[in-house]
Amino acid sequence: MDKVVARRLRPHEGRKLHRLKRQLSNAVNSRRARVILLSRGGLCNQKIAEHVGLSPQWVRQIIHRFNQSGIDGITWYPWLCTPAAPRRFTAEVVEQIGEIALSPPRQLIGMSVWSLAKLREYLIEQGIVESISLEWLRQILRARSIRWRHTKTWKDSNDPEFWLKYRRIRALYHRRQRGGVRLCIDEFGPLNLVPRHGMHHARTGHVDRLRATYHRTHGVRHFMGVYDLDRDTLNGYFVRRKNRVTFLSFLRWLRRRYRHRGTLHIVLDNATFHSRPEILAYARANDIRFYWTPTNASWINRIECHFTAMKKFTLDNTDYASHDELQAAIFNYLAWRNRRRHITISDWPASRRSRAA
Repeated sequence: MDKVVARRLRPHEGRKLHRLKRQLSNAVNSRRARVILLSRGGLCNQKIAEHVGLSPQWVRQIIHRFNQSGIDGITWYPWLCTPAAPRRFTAEVVEQIGEIALSPPRQLIGMSVWSLAKLREYLIEQGIVESISLEWLRQILRARSIRWRHTKTWKDSNDPEFWLKYRRIRALYHRRQRGGVRLCIDEFGPLNLVPRHGMHHARTGHVDRLRATYHRTHGVRHFMGVYDLDRDTLNGYFVRRKNRVTFLSFLRWLRRRYRHRGTLHIVLDNATFHSRPEILAYARANDIRFYWTPTNASWINRIECHFTAMKKFTLDNTDYASHDELQAAIFNYLAWRNRRRHITISDWPASRRSRAA
């Protein structure tokens, strides 16, 4: 009787050994899995060596490795050991890489965030892979829909009437008002004349540079905006101050703009100057109905997402010299957004000639 025999198999080990035995692309793993299964079947090591084409000494070595380290001690993947070979990884390795990438880095490496280089170093130190390039690691993560994302803030509403206000606004969004118009209003700002970072296409080694020192000597501006849900248009104008006086003037501008549209159903936040007595009195006298968003829930106001797009395409990666230039850029964007102009400002051949001159 042989003194060296494979230990008793756990259920998952038996299933994996049978899978390895059927591997056509890796004869080494297939042969070693057969050794363990034949040993568990009661065949002596001499007969096992004859069946799989190995020496009895090597059969005993494989069994020793399995008894000591399990399946990981007998599996072998040449693409993990040969630097010149293309990087290929089994489903189990890829699954483990994805699991590690989604694990808290503070617990694993004592740092607040992962990077591709640190993730690669950790995988190699832990013996998950022998070596892997950053690009191949990026492709593995991308194939599993694992991407680096910026965190966002979130604030829960503590308004006791949250659901009442929420359902009232949702009902307004879902049903067009007969004899009236649905509007969302809000203020965008304050807008300073400062350099703003952004993103743009660039060749390697060349990016736009913005001045780091500046003085805020031109004051600020606020954009009083209105989003028409029925026409899908965004309009407004700029003011120097945001208070009840300018807001009342804005409501009068809206009432003149929609003088023949019946009741104005307006969604707005609960800023203090929005609910001043003169504001409410003007709304009652001029057929204006307010729909207040709950406290800390301005995201319900649909104008917010349109302000986000306006900021991206007019303020990101800019350094305006004057408020007139800034306002002209925003009105130019609104003209395109409201379908009052095509996107082209100047044709490409003329632009190339002007830059070459």
